[in-house]
Parts: sequence; structure tokens; C-alpha cells
Amino acid sequence: MLRVSSLFGAAFVVISLSSTAMGADTQTATDELRGSYPEEWGFSSEPDPLDFEFGMRYWYSMGAQQMSAFGGDYASSDTSHIVEAHIRIDDNSTASYLKGQIGYAAKIDGTYTTPRFGAAQTMSAGYIGYAGADFGMIPFGDDNIQLGGFIGYQYLTDNPDMGRANFTTSSGGGDSQTNMMEIHAIRVGAAAHMDIGDQLDLNLEAAIIPYANLSGTYGALYSPNFVSGGKTYTQGSAGSLDGQLYGASGEAMIGFHPTDNITVRVGGRGWYLTGASTVSFVARDVAAPAAEQSFITNTTGLEFFRYGALVELTGKF
Repeated sequence: MLRVSSLFGAAFVVISLSSTAMGADTQTATDELRGSYPEEWGFSSEPDPLDFEFGMRYWYSMGAQQMSAFGGDYASSDTSHIVEAHIRIDDNSTASYLKGQIGYAAKIDGTYTTPRFGAAQTMSAGYIGYAGADFGMIPFGDDNIQLGGFIGYQYLTDNPDMGRANFTTSSGGGDSQTNMMEIHAIRVGAAAHMDIGDQLDLNLEAAIIPYANLSGTYGALYSPNFVSGGKTYTQGSAGSLDGQLYGASGEAMIGFHPTDNITVRVGGRGWYLTGASTVSFVARDVAAPAAEQSFITNTTGLEFFRYGALVELTGKF
């Protein structure tokens, strides 16, 4: 790849040679002429300032989540097979980088418990996906070890199937919804890269998540009929979650370079989130379903975590 400086050098050579040729037309044969520039003049032997990596990963992940609300306990545990695409751009002139990734669970298996059922239930569906980007700088170190930090954003929707709780609509009919929660998180962390000889490298990341916004539908929320203010109410909607979380994440990968442009990496990754949230739902008068009342409470023991092994195949140019 020709850099901008190389293009300027080439243009200067062309102009210089043209000027020499024009001058030669006006000189006698006995005049001294300057020798031509070396053929490689003006072209830098330095490496390109930008390096690009892109590839695919497989994440064998194990996840769990739990909370308590309105006197009931909710929990799930799953094993998910996630396919991820990633890209990274390194600017060697500033020791900075930009990277991004997007992943989706192709298969989910596990169990869950809710107040609706008396025993653990088997799951084989759901929706788990994420996307994010980090900007970092690794200005410290030498040719073999680089240290630095990064800041990033991650979107996460971690919704293994936890069943659907039925509720009554305003017309008196029935409906249900699945869990569909979203998390928008900020990551701040440290990064390290180490070259081990010519064919191995090690990449490490550790980050805190100082803030993450949680919102969405909690379709597994279940409320039996209850009496309030002399009226008997039945559940009239799915649950709604709204909270602020915090946590941490980490990743470690060791890479093998069978060629200059191909890298195979293996390692592990994990994240953990907890915090405060409210959960609310609409209840309807059993005698008059159009009459509704909203109920809200704080959750307790709210947690999300996921960890597992990674395999990566990456191309570099």
C-alpha cells in the first residue's frame, strides 16, 4: 500500500526528471549534468501507519441472571453458542486503535425458574446479542510489550427464554410477551499487548463498567390475583424493568501466527453486571378489565453474568 508521503515522493521525482530533461535541451554536450536520483529515492521503508484486522470468533458461553420482585424469585442459567464478527484498526503513528464487534447466539440451552412454576423448566430458545466499539491508546512499552487504556460502549440484549406469563387485556382477552431487555453500557479499562517471539502474541483487557442503563420488557413476571383497596385485581400487562447497573469485564487471548497475515487465537472472556432497578406492571379489576392500576417495586438481587471460552480466526493487512 502506497502512503501519502510515497505519492508526494513519486511526484517530486517526476517533476525533477522533467526539469532535468528540459535543462538538457538548452545545454551543450560538454556541460556537466547532475546524475539521476536513485530509483528508490523518495520511498520510505517504514511500515504503513495503519494496520487492519478482521475475522470471526466462536464463544462457548455460560450465562446466568436473577432477581426478586413482588415476593417472587426469577433465575435462569444457560449455555449459548455465539458467533461473532470483529474488526480492529491500529494507527501506528499515534499508538491508538479502534475496534468493534457484533455477536449473536446461534443456539441456547438451559433452565429457568419463576413463581409461575413449581420446578425448574427447560429452555431451548431465546435471544442473546451484542455490539460494541472501543477506542484505546497503548503508548507505553517497547517493540515487544505495549500498555495503555481504552474507553468503549457496548449494547447487550441477554434474553434466554424464561417463558411467558399470561395477562388480561383491557377488553378482557389474554396476551403474553417474552423477555426483551436491553443494556447500554460504558466501559473504561486497561489493555496490554505482548509479542512472544515471531509467532505468538498475548492480548489482555480488564475494564470496569461504571454505568449501564437497563430497560425493557420482563415477560416472565408473574402475579396471581390479589386484593387491593377492596378490589380484586388480575395481572394486566407484562413487567417493565428500568434500572442503573455497574460491573466489570475482562478478556485474555493468546495468538499463533502461521503466516504473516493470518492469526489463530484462543482464550476467554467474561462480564458481570448488578445494580438497582424497578419493575412495574398494570393490574386490572377482575370485574371491569378496562379499569387498571399500575404497581411498581424495587428489585433485589439483580445480577447478569456471562463467561466462557473463545476461538478466533483473524486476517491482517
